[in-house]
Amino acid sequence: MPLQPPPRDAQGVVPHDHDGILAEDVVIRRISAEMAVFDAKIGGKRLSSMAFRKSSGLNGGMSVDLKRQIEDAGVDPKRWVTSPIWIGSVTLGVGVLRADSFQVGYDPLPHNPYHGEVWGQFSKAQQKRLLSTCAWFVPIPEVALR
Repeated sequence: MPLQPPPRDAQGVVPHDHDGILAEDVVIRRISAEMAVFDAKIGGKRLSSMAFRKSSGLNGGMSVDLKRQIEDAGVDPKRWVTSPIWIGSVTLGVGVLRADSFQVGYDPLPHNPYHGEVWGQFSKAQQKRLLSTCAWFVPIPEVALR
């Protein structure tokens, strides 16, 4: 079912918890090669907690793609979120995000009608929890999650 338009102000989409995005839904966070760091403890690369940061700007959140909306449109979500820049992706449960005081909203873009945002503080502790609860969607073979 299509989502209702998000609330907007002069800066764009207002941070919100969208009623149409359910607790059992999943969001996809795109991952670039720059989000992987070398970790001497594991002798290889791991996903950095920096992958879970909000963007700059007044209403900046963490960009995500809304998996159910992609699927409902008949689009392959793994193909949708993967590109030469975004070589991997992870999933996060909406209920888990909301339980950690994040808001999950709809923020469609002209080039991405399935775009959403996660708004919140993104403290170091929250970033580490996101890292520990995410799961590979499109794995980067040489990169560990934890």
